[in-house]
Amino acid sequence: MTQITRRQLISRAATTAAIAAGAGTGLLPLPGIIGRVKAEDLPSVKIFFPPLNQGWTAGYELIEVADATGLFTKHGVKADLAVVPWDQYTVALDSGALDLAPFSDYAYFINVFDKGLKAKEIVSSTLPFNPSNAGDGLIVLDDGPIKGPEDLRGKKIGTQWPTFSGVWFALDWLSKHGVKKDEVTIVPVPQAQYEQVLQQGGIDAIIAYSPLDIEFRRKGGFRQLFSVADIAGRFITRGGTMATDKFIAEHPDRVKAYVAAIAEAADWANSNPAEVIKIGLERGRLDKKYLPDLYNKDGKEDYSHLRWSEHGLNVEEDLAFWLKLVEDAAIVPAGKHKPSDFYTNDFNPFAAT
Repeated sequence: MTQITRRQLISRAATTAAIAAGAGTGLLPLPGIIGRVKAEDLPSVKIFFPPLNQGWTAGYELIEVADATGLFTKHGVKADLAVVPWDQYTVALDSGALDLAPFSDYAYFINVFDKGLKAKEIVSSTLPFNPSNAGDGLIVLDDGPIKGPEDLRGKKIGTQWPTFSGVWFALDWLSKHGVKKDEVTIVPVPQAQYEQVLQQGGIDAIIAYSPLDIEFRRKGGFRQLFSVADIAGRFITRGGTMATDKFIAEHPDRVKAYVAAIAEAADWANSNPAEVIKIGLERGRLDKKYLPDLYNKDGKEDYSHLRWSEHGLNVEEDLAFWLKLVEDAAIVPAGKHKPSDFYTNDFNPFAAT
């Protein structure tokens, strides 16, 4: 994609829409597509979006970029954001209530695939883990007895989502420090009661996702014991967008359009990381009060280190890492699957280059 600024892209989309509206035709010229089509006739895809009860969407940056810069429109698809609770989004995808489910951690996807979900990861749309980034993880009392991973042996870890991959990341980290899976207890705790239960000793650590972990670290009295950003010790793609085999078979053009838009958005984001954050703020998807800590460890307003998967491609080496992680945690049987079972790059225009 030719390097142009976000402002130029938005300006082009606005000018095009204005011309169409002024002509009174209701027709919208689409960049990169020959001919003219009615805007309302663009095929749509229902994209999972979490409830915005905390004003943040870290991990959805590429969807915002593709939408704001007109890349979805360029490739001939309309993005319809469908708000679904986190604990229902896989069921909603499987039932057809959703077409596409972004922010699907590879580790989580491997689990639901193993349990029978017939789907694939079609593009790497989630911000990867990177040791230079901030990351959520385990929170403990700063003046409490838990100083390192070995201190959690025989202890309780609380979380509202005991079947989500954040639990497996924490268990993997503990296992690398000699603490076995069966030596800790995962306790379901409503998120609103995290602090109270932790202070009262009902649990010894919590798995706090952003931005809650930011609030804990800022208020004092708490310490982050483990960050998921460090889980692989390197830049590693974390996950992407999943689509069912049925939707892929019935709507390959829509899948191709979505993937192409996200692929270009990834490359644009890698060249303009600070602009990505501006888009999130301008569109009300990021809450300024959580910045820069949502992305940065050092508290500096510098986003130049942020990187997404090049061209949005799924990376088989990274899938192999996540497969081993869930096998080691006994989430899926060892040797039952191979990395290539979980993804496809067939719809990505950059796959052959």
